[in-house]
Amino acid sequence: MAHQRAGKKISSDVKQNIIMFGGLVFCIIFFSIFTSLHGQSIWNPEKLSTLISDVIVTALLSVGAVFVYALGNIDISTGKQVGLYATLMVVIQQQTGSLLWGVLLSFLIAIFIAIVNAITGELLHIYAIIPSVVFMFVLSGLSTIIYSNLGCRSISLYNYDYSIFKNPWVMVGTLIIESLLVAFVFNKTMVGKYTKAIGANAISASQGGANIIKYKVMAYIVMGVCTVVASLFQMGYTASASDSTGTGYELNVMIALILGGMPLSGGMKSRVSSALVGAMTFSLLNVGLPLIGVPVNFTFMVKALIFMIVVLITCRKRGGVLPR
Repeated sequence: MAHQRAGKKISSDVKQNIIMFGGLVFCIIFFSIFTSLHGQSIWNPEKLSTLISDVIVTALLSVGAVFVYALGNIDISTGKQVGLYATLMVVIQQQTGSLLWGVLLSFLIAIFIAIVNAITGELLHIYAIIPSVVFMFVLSGLSTIIYSNLGCRSISLYNYDYSIFKNPWVMVGTLIIESLLVAFVFNKTMVGKYTKAIGANAISASQGGANIIKYKVMAYIVMGVCTVVASLFQMGYTASASDSTGTGYELNVMIALILGGMPLSGGMKSRVSSALVGAMTFSLLNVGLPLIGVPVNFTFMVKALIFMIVVLITCRKRGGVLPR
């Protein structure tokens, strides 16, 4: 019986790897061939720069979101958090001449939101997604108030050299460093191990000695810190923020993680690599589909179709389509 269970686990892991990396490899080969046939290779310097700038924010967000998704939870306030943090960074830079205070304030707000998101569901015995819905509306309202008081819909950094945020080496280096740090915490520390255990079975994890609230708070804080880093690059790439900054990122993260093979139910099969592979696959679709002549309106339909197929393959369980 033990050998059978081990064989099933290996088979499941192999299947997950094939789906995760197979989709990325297919996209790389497909778009390499067909964008070249259309006379504008996705790998030329201009398009490659576009690809890197497209993938960086989604990847930075997704890497942090692995912790929350490993719990079996979803945070849909992510996009509004990005918008608010980017706005605060620009507003405070205009007043002080430095980004530092805006970044520090964003970290404090992110930690506060993380703590509330983590403990509210557990203490009030409600679905974990509910607090994030509340924050989504609250943050949206705050952004609306800020821009109404400013009398405009977008703001820009004042007299500030933001070229560092557009440097591909800085973007890639930041993503590598964040991924390595998060992967270490996720795979080598009790925080990551208990996070996965809670996602697999919270009751068993609690009986095994895990403080559920403590480890949920730490998981959400990791995501909050990564969200601030992503917001810095979102703002820095254009040196501006607007009332629409961050819109849709919560869905981008969800799609990227699922394309990367992340189980919606969380648990022991959760991987940081899912975030990186999924973000790259998602960005290849974003950049590549228009280059091969697919109208913008149809790109959403193509991505939706691919998303549905991946969900049905990776999230299917006996007795239903989705695990939760």
